[in-house]
Amino acid sequence: MRTVLPINYDLEFEPDFGKFKFRGKEKIKVKISKPTRQIVLNAAELEVDSCTVLWNEKKLKARVRLDEKNEWLTLNLPEKISGKALILIDFTGTLNDKLVGFYRSKYEYKGKERHLATTQFEAADARRAFPCWDEPEAKATFDVSLVVDNNLAAISNMPVVSRKRLGKKTLFRFEQTPVMSTYLLYLGVGDFEVLQSKLGKTLVRIITTRGKKQQGKMALVFTKQFLSYFQNYFKIPYPLPKLDMIAIPDFASGAMENWGAITFRETVLLYDPKTSSTDTLQHIAEVIAHELAHQWFGNLVTMKWWNDLWLNESFATFMATKAVDKIYPGWDFRDQFLISEMTGGLSLDSLKSSHPIDVDVKSPADVRQIFDEISYNKGGSVLMMLEDFIGQENFRKGLYSYLKKHEYSNATTEDLWNSLGSASRKPVRQMMDTWVRHIGYPIIEATASGSGIKLSQKRFLLENKTKPQRGNWIIPISVRMEDKVVTKVMRNPISIQYGGSWFKVNDGQKGFYRVKYDENSLEKLGRLVEEKKISNLDRWSIHHDLTALVLSNQYPLKHYLEFVRHYEEEDDYVVLSDIIAFLNFLYVTLSGEKFWDEIKEFNQYFMNVIFQRSGWDPVKGEKPTHALLRNSLIGSLGRLDDKDISSEAQSRFSNLLKTHSLNPDLRSSVYSTVAWNGNLKTYQKLVSMYRQANTQEEKVRFLGSLANFKEKQLLEKTLAFTLSKDVRTQSLFVPIARMITNPYGKNLVWPWIRKNWKGLVKKFGVGNPLLNRIVGSVSVMADLDKEREIQKFFAKHHVPGTEMKLAQSLERIRIHAKFLENTRKEFGQ
Repeated sequence: MRTVLPINYDLEFEPDFGKFKFRGKEKIKVKISKPTRQIVLNAAELEVDSCTVLWNEKKLKARVRLDEKNEWLTLNLPEKISGKALILIDFTGTLNDKLVGFYRSKYEYKGKERHLATTQFEAADARRAFPCWDEPEAKATFDVSLVVDNNLAAISNMPVVSRKRLGKKTLFRFEQTPVMSTYLLYLGVGDFEVLQSKLGKTLVRIITTRGKKQQGKMALVFTKQFLSYFQNYFKIPYPLPKLDMIAIPDFASGAMENWGAITFRETVLLYDPKTSSTDTLQHIAEVIAHELAHQWFGNLVTMKWWNDLWLNESFATFMATKAVDKIYPGWDFRDQFLISEMTGGLSLDSLKSSHPIDVDVKSPADVRQIFDEISYNKGGSVLMMLEDFIGQENFRKGLYSYLKKHEYSNATTEDLWNSLGSASRKPVRQMMDTWVRHIGYPIIEATASGSGIKLSQKRFLLENKTKPQRGNWIIPISVRMEDKVVTKVMRNPISIQYGGSWFKVNDGQKGFYRVKYDENSLEKLGRLVEEKKISNLDRWSIHHDLTALVLSNQYPLKHYLEFVRHYEEEDDYVVLSDIIAFLNFLYVTLSGEKFWDEIKEFNQYFMNVIFQRSGWDPVKGEKPTHALLRNSLIGSLGRLDDKDISSEAQSRFSNLLKTHSLNPDLRSSVYSTVAWNGNLKTYQKLVSMYRQANTQEEKVRFLGSLANFKEKQLLEKTLAFTLSKDVRTQSLFVPIARMITNPYGKNLVWPWIRKNWKGLVKKFGVGNPLLNRIVGSVSVMADLDKEREIQKFFAKHHVPGTEMKLAQSLERIRIHAKFLENTRKEFGQ
């Protein structure tokens, strides 16, 4: 039990854009449960100018000590105090450029460099803006004031209640917030443009830097649609009077759910109909829905501690899919969930170095590491499985009960299970504990014998050096047969009566597990795939499970290449996306091997068969996902040296230079293919176009294409370019992510990281999520000598908060090395 509890923070900030500093002062109302002469708050990178405590009509001067390592601010008082008190602290801080805390963001308007100030406090960076109890359970109300230059505006979570001129400055005061956690507070100062509307009594605003508000029109439509959806679904009104959606030029993650003042990267909020792609449009919708779901899950009800981070992120992930699929059914968003969420969850959780959904968290460094595919993707996937198990209406009733019971407070995973269990009268807690508290997931071995199907489970691991662990998950099993679907709950091995000619386990891929079939059953499924007699989701799962068996050396690659020919008549984006992704993985991983040409020829053959049906240009009435498929195929065929693709890409690029016209859905693949076949002159042209691009989306496309050249010298120029002032810190990873999938560039990335590591740490700052992405990029390698070299390097140059990502990356290198070794044997090398 905490001795000192905050009740209200009265905060005033004054940013100085000349010195990139800010002045702050606060009055914290606290309740002290037992007498103490010492009060400990969180603070980091702040200078405390003065501190006084008002108690029992006494004014007590506190001696302060700042522990930078532990990020503690200790106030030592001359006597013991208890009950109610008021803490007054004056302090100064830096408007940093590390994209955390209270930071500055740079942009250009009419050729001039400008700055705005913004905040990013999750997970534990409010302490970089003001001394506070920076933990989710320490909820309080906030009264915010901002003193800013007269030509600037100020934004916080609540509406402005007053403006007062103070010479060259203006004092903005905001309404008091509801009770909430520190990580949800928001401060914004800049020269903004606003697009606004209303949904009922709620004022909805899209806020951008000057000259960009027209690109916020689509976001305004989405925000109102999804806000309405969630209010209806949860049956609880959005509780704040206004909702701001703010586009920030420099932003480390995708978006942040600050209550009533949500921040976004420009690329996930702004949409230009002339240059933005279908992929961007759908991504904007998904991220907006995700952040709006947080206004209930995370903001209204907050986890007690970060071990339950998944209560925020998994729900926002799952609910975003439901919302987008409901409003835009033609986008097949429920199906796309398999690509966007389930794939990442299954992949990371097939490592020994994964972690449970409910994970032990001790420090801010621990917290930052778990914003990953387990907390988001696996969590969202097991919620989908749970909803299917208890039924949609019971799920909804349980959520309503949970939110009403814990609104404006904190909750745990057990609280959620209790609400869902009561609503459904099913053993929710017993089942879900096996999925949330245990690391990994099962693979079910399915064997047809006589008149039955035998099913047994064990843990699935890509690196299987030891005897596999027997699985102990409580699994809601579904088995589709010709004329029926059988459902059971399984923990121990079971048999299911079977008299038909085929069966498919995990109907509709609602369960978070893999399946391994006996050879005969798999071949029957192959024929059903060919005839499309089973759903696209089942066709996806058969393929996806097979790729995992190939990578873990449980199914020969040559057999896989034969089996995948069953998919030559496939026309579904989700299924084909999975196949293209794995064929591209093989192309990159096996590059340089004697049999690489064999892989290359197969990929070119298979993708051309599919491409002949899609062609270069959209057909009237085609699904939006066809645009995503077309772009993926063209980019992949371009890197396979397909002459027709390369020629047409060059032709369309030349036409763009003359007419400024090119279908946005083709731009990334055309730019990349032109780079693949390009020289120094091409490189210089793409750099020039990058600099001149008017939107961040277009800049990102050009930046990615610079990593797609074949010439080593040009790729090294790209790596150097990423560290130049031309590339925003938030975009630095774009060319790295592309280069590790380039057969000619993948081996250049690790030497570059090693050489620039100290500079990268300084540029990002400890705790920045972008640093973990850089560490993760080494995972594409398949060389055990490199694995040892990387391990040795990071033991010497350790950065807190990268331990988990490093362990996972090293494990992936070992997996790839073993796969390469086995494939060489299989192909007789």
